Amino acid sequence: MPIALTPITVKTALTPTGGFLYSFTHTLTPYWGCSYGHSCFYCYVGESPIQRLHADGLAWGDWVKPKANIAEVLERELEAFARRGTVLRIFFSGATEPFPSGLEPKYRLSGKCLEAFRRFPPALLVMQTRSPLVERYFDLIAAIPTAVLNLTIETDNDEIRRQLTPSCPTIERRLAVVRAATARGIYTQITVSPALPHEPERFAALIAGSCRRVIIDDFLNGDGAQGARSRRRGVPETLARHGYPGWFGPETTRLLHAALVRRMGEERVGYSRAGFNRSVGLGE
Repeated sequence: MPIALTPITVKTALTPTGGFLYSFTHTLTPYWGCSYGHSCFYCYVGESPIQRLHADGLAWGDWVKPKANIAEVLERELEAFARRGTVLRIFFSGATEPFPSGLEPKYRLSGKCLEAFRRFPPALLVMQTRSPLVERYFDLIAAIPTAVLNLTIETDNDEIRRQLTPSCPTIERRLAVVRAATARGIYTQITVSPALPHEPERFAALIAGSCRRVIIDDFLNGDGAQGARSRRRGVPETLARHGYPGWFGPETTRLLHAALVRRMGEERVGYSRAGFNRSVGLGE
């Protein structure tokens, strides 16, 4: 079934935030809905207010609403905040993929937002993606002195990636993106979020030299509801069906965390909520 596309206009761009992202002031979401469709079986955004308020009766993964004027609205907001001297720490995007491969080349919403951030840099801008399309914007990102690029890589095993998140880019492709960004001088973090089944030592060796920092998360701590959202999404059953019963809580990531700390040092390995919110030393 093709994704239903409905471009919309918005009156505001930045959304005040807290909760899981307690150290950030705002989130930015250029696209409501997600073009990765049903690939991410664990995604809890399907039961969020975004789905309840904007899906028009369609299932999560079957619709996307590009916010056609978001960059213009964002620039006005950034300029107003700059005049007032407001400190902004922005997570981009807090709920859905900001660089969707089937949509961003056409609409360029995230690219235009990056242009606004270049003109009005916030105190911190963290981009969260799994899309290789972000490579197109390395020049823009590198020109924003407070930018951080988070790239999600959940496992070291591409067969597991094919089993559980089949529409997502390959592990090697995502690693190539983060390595290229790091080489460009962009501050990079690999987010193992949520951690899917993996071989801890191999995974640590694969990612430790690719980025500045790693953040690990599990299904229990990472869904913002102590695992309740993940259970409602049927995550334990899906994992058990694929041969990974019991893969859910922090015990699934302890060996990976230890292996990364040995290679990178404790300061460069974060965990779950605290890891995402820990201050980033951009000058490190």
